[in-house]
Amino acid sequence: MNSSKIILSRQALNSVLVTKLKQLSGTSIRNCMQCGKCSAGCPMAGFMDHAPSRTLRQLQLGQHAQVLAGRSIWYCASCETCTTRCPNGVDLAAIMDALRKLWWDEQGRSEEKQVQLASRLFLDNIRRYGRQHEMRLGALFNLKSGKLFKDLALGPKLMARGKLKLTQEKNRNLAEIEQIFARIEKMRQKGKTP
Repeated sequence: MNSSKIILSRQALNSVLVTKLKQLSGTSIRNCMQCGKCSAGCPMAGFMDHAPSRTLRQLQLGQHAQVLAGRSIWYCASCETCTTRCPNGVDLAAIMDALRKLWWDEQGRSEEKQVQLASRLFLDNIRRYGRQHEMRLGALFNLKSGKLFKDLALGPKLMARGKLKLTQEKNRNLAEIEQIFARIEKMRQKGKTP
């Protein structure tokens, strides 16, 4: 049986990156006790190079470069399953958002270009329609990613089952949604949000 100990240093837990994460996310990595509930519930964990709990442990150990260089932060869907499941109230979804912001501010575009493209198109859809328009999202993603015919056989099957609609109604509260986007943009310019 391996009885090696992991020691969390004050230097790692009080680093500049950890301080910025706390400011941006409103939550502390110190509260993670490594129960693994976030990883067990994460629908994207299978696509990540490090499960959510391991990402938090790396941050606690000061392994910031590995976290930022990995693809886990880009594959997080911000579904907040991890946040909901955490018994200590760690808002891991907000930490992942903050990590993406810190990466973007420091490095610019990620190697995970398709993830960023999907995220941008998703938000554009929300801004334009007030809800998701799956047909538009899929078509634009395939066009812009260079995989135009990727879902060609799947589309008609989904439409036949009523799962995919050609048209999309706009949300009647588009003015309020635009105000939300405007507030977020102002906060982003002030460095207060990812």
